[in-house]
Amino acid sequence: MKINLPFNYQLRLYGSKVEQRVGICSQHIDRTDEHCLLWDFDNVESESDLIVTLLRLQTKYHLPNIYVIESSLDKLHAYCFKGCSFREVIHILSDTPQIDMKYLRLGMARGYYTLRVTPREGDSFRLITTLASFIKETITPMDLTVNNYITTNLGGSNNA
Repeated sequence: MKINLPFNYQLRLYGSKVEQRVGICSQHIDRTDEHCLLWDFDNVESESDLIVTLLRLQTKYHLPNIYVIESSLDKLHAYCFKGCSFREVIHILSDTPQIDMKYLRLGMARGYYTLRVTPREGDSFRLITTLASFIKETITPMDLTVNNYITTNLGGSNNA
């Protein structure tokens, strides 16, 4: 629907299907200046290349375990429960060539990152691998905030 307004403005209304999602947030529930690392990868061409990248980051930044999860077809998430400043999180995520760029930019703008933890219709989450480390985790999943949100992204590409 389009409504013409004075002074060369228009009001446009669009409708689209939306879905309710639940997401885990990078921000610590009590210490809001502390975050964990959450990666989002869409249209993954090579799981092995991605794992090599994450192993490189794990060594370079002295990270604890990294959990790589398939969230839907060709879409992976990775979780690392190390407490970091938001600046450190941005630095490490930006050092990940395969990261979804819209996800990276949106998190930078919001001040935290969110990954959905509810599967899309017909999908289920599956642990791909755990990249083990001798470094101790400093945050647990129970330390993180949970967000309920509505999205129109029903599984399309988020690459930019």
